[in-house]
Amino acid sequence: MKRVAVTRPKKFLSDTVRILKAKGLDAVPVPMMELIPRNDGALEKFFSRLAAGEVDSVIITSQNGVEFIFDRAHDQAALAARLNAIEVIGIGPKTNRTLGGKGIKADRMPGTFSSEGIVRDFCSRLKNKRVEVLRSDHGNPVLIAGLESGGAIVKEVIIYDIVPLSGEEQAAFVEEALSGGIDAYTFTSIMTAKSLFMMGESMGVLDDLKREINSKKVAVIGHPTADFLENSGIKVDAVPDRFTFEDMVDALLKVL
Repeated sequence: MKRVAVTRPKKFLSDTVRILKAKGLDAVPVPMMELIPRNDGALEKFFSRLAAGEVDSVIITSQNGVEFIFDRAHDQAALAARLNAIEVIGIGPKTNRTLGGKGIKADRMPGTFSSEGIVRDFCSRLKNKRVEVLRSDHGNPVLIAGLESGGAIVKEVIIYDIVPLSGEEQAAFVEEALSGGIDAYTFTSIMTAKSLFMMGESMGVLDDLKREINSKKVAVIGHPTADFLENSGIKVDAVPDRFTFEDMVDALLKVL
């Protein structure tokens, strides 16, 4: 059974192991980053603008974002009602399912589940609209720039930070990678890859780590992640057309 490295946040790893096992793969999971809700008042200001009717459309770029937003709401039912009174765009099916679980009519998403897809599919309809983009501190700048160039009035609300992890668990994973016992590597974001390289550099084995990764298969979600890896000297073998974990695994299976 092929052994596949997974570098997602801890909250996703149990589900990830299940998905890989169902497809005949053995997961080697390690969280390379953590998601930390931001408490700088920006989300509360968004709630106030929403309540005052100063928002026409909301874009939410992850299922994590949905959870963080509702965790901070004093009245979740009122928040759901206000969001249902305007247009809500989720970046993909998992985000929209999470929205649906909160009672939000989440029926809009781009054909390609990415910032570029949102700009391409919704830029014209959002012209002159007051648009709030709720996302992490590592959001793709293409989204804000593209919407603004199309005439939208955009406010970016950072609701959580992506923090790299560099403890004993991550160091043990690097050692396992260097042993050659992993057949493929998956990266779901730029930060998962960047955190791994930071760990390798701190251990003084970055070049060896990159050589080992390049001797195996690599699958990623999203062209920005692929571009980062390739610019870092890593060959990318699989990028799915749809940016979901399951689609990435299917793309990886084709090259293994």
